Amino acid sequence: MKLNRIEIILATAIYLFILILINSNNAAHQTIRQAIALSAYISIIYGAFVTFTQWISPAFFQKRYMEAGISFTFALFFATWFGLSFCFWVREYHTIRMHTFWDYLPRGETLGITLLVISLILSYEGIKRLIRYGQNKQQTLATRIAQESVVVLGGSIFIFFLLLTIHRDLAGLWFSGILYTYVLYALNTYWLIPTCEKRRYRFGLYLLLALPLSFALFIPFGVFFVAFTSSDEPLFFLEWFCIMLVVLPLSYYLYHRQKARIAQLFSLKRELGQTSADLSFLRSQINPHFLFNILNTLYGMALQEKAERTASGIQKLGDLMRFMLHENNQDKILLAREVEYLRNYIDLQLLRTATSPGIIVEHTINDALESTYIAPMLLIPFVENAFKHGISLQEKSWIKISLYEAEGNLFFDVHNSIHRKSDSDPERGHSGIGLENVKQRLAMLYPGRHELVIRETTQEFFVHLTLQLS
Repeated sequence: MKLNRIEIILATAIYLFILILINSNNAAHQTIRQAIALSAYISIIYGAFVTFTQWISPAFFQKRYMEAGISFTFALFFATWFGLSFCFWVREYHTIRMHTFWDYLPRGETLGITLLVISLILSYEGIKRLIRYGQNKQQTLATRIAQESVVVLGGSIFIFFLLLTIHRDLAGLWFSGILYTYVLYALNTYWLIPTCEKRRYRFGLYLLLALPLSFALFIPFGVFFVAFTSSDEPLFFLEWFCIMLVVLPLSYYLYHRQKARIAQLFSLKRELGQTSADLSFLRSQINPHFLFNILNTLYGMALQEKAERTASGIQKLGDLMRFMLHENNQDKILLAREVEYLRNYIDLQLLRTATSPGIIVEHTINDALESTYIAPMLLIPFVENAFKHGISLQEKSWIKISLYEAEGNLFFDVHNSIHRKSDSDPERGHSGIGLENVKQRLAMLYPGRHELVIRETTQEFFVHLTLQLS
């Protein structure tokens, strides 16, 4: 609804602008009847545009009422044709020498203009729907510029043909000016201003760079304008100066305003995402207090029955539970504690795979510095995923884990074979708190300070994480 409101405001502004230009430029060369007819001519085109974009398209085509939409479009076509024909007849009443409108209408002189107007309106609406569809997809800088260019070019051509029926010079001024305005705006917003900001240039230096660049950029547009309209050189420089005077400071202001809004939205998203990630993580855990009490009982029973491997496994699992109970909810913990937790988890898994010669588990985990901190539970999901999907008691399996710290950076690699679960396996599709949860936490806790590479083939899975800790 907001987009439709902006659309109608822009269309109305352009409509009023054209009316003012028509009446100011041609007032001395036309009768009152001709002036009214020409104004009505533009008003009919404006009415056709508003009727289709604000009523026919949203009320029928968007709701899949295709038959009704096509019927009303044909009705709009004939109404526009009749209206334009009447305006042309009134304007040229003395030259065409036909005293009645019904004698003039069969000549079909405005039929081509009507077809052009309706075709341009349909093209505009199609481009708008295509852009809206593209907005639902992943948007990059290239796609954004492409979408904006399509809108500007389509709108410029539409207005150009309308103005061409009124005044050739006015059409040339519009087409060259609006295209140059967007190109200058895009160049400033997407390249020059970000480059100046990276190099910490002040606004004055930005203007010194932008002025000659804007003039060089205007040359092809200005040459088109002069050649199309046969205008003189002063008008060439006047058009460049007026556009430059508005676009350069406006693009600088809009860029920084948009940047501030993006920073604010990112901050809010980070705060909301942190809560969501923490909630997802907590929901993924079974009550640690309950499990810890049960583990103490099982550990005592295993010692009584002299099941040393079972007792060792229960003890390591208890250490894992202590970590989750006492340290997991902190914002940062010592890297040494995270490494210890990782080793306990691997040792616990090795108790299960030690008797299987077809399973190879290699891990190189260096000791961490005592003064280094990290967010808890960032590394274990990758190892958990490796043991879950990389181990098979029937086929050869392997897991390789490497972790070391150097110059304030943490380097973590997990490389494992893959054994797909069957469709009937209840564990299929589940992997602890999930890799997606970890990606989300990394993006929020270490923005711009981490590199996560995940590659997967039919036979192996590879994870590389570089984390800037200081």
